[in-house]
Amino acid sequence: MKTPRAITILSFIILLSSSEAKVSISCPKVIQEIAPCSDFILKSNDPSQACCNGVKTLSDEAKSQKDRTDICQCLKQGLSGIGKYDPKRIPQLPKACGVSITLPPIDQNTDCSK
Repeated sequence: MKTPRAITILSFIILLSSSEAKVSISCPKVIQEIAPCSDFILKSNDPSQACCNGVKTLSDEAKSQKDRTDICQCLKQGLSGIGKYDPKRIPQLPKACGVSITLPPIDQNTDCSK
């Protein structure tokens, strides 16, 4: 009787792992990766190595349009809590870090679906 239970548990694990593979990057992960960039976003400093590593990670995660939309939404949400910043600094991040991802100027009015 343990065999059917083992099959049920194994099936459940496979179901969970396959559904997780379809999930886009999480907002906490996006915020964690971009957090070291706050000095760059708020001031005219060069981005730190930790910031550039985070931008690279986000670039690697942005495989589909949905991934890019989700990352934008997470950035929009996260940036709302850092205070007054210049949204035009956001598109400068990838270039300053030598990463080939395009980020729009993100503020509360940004339409991340575009």
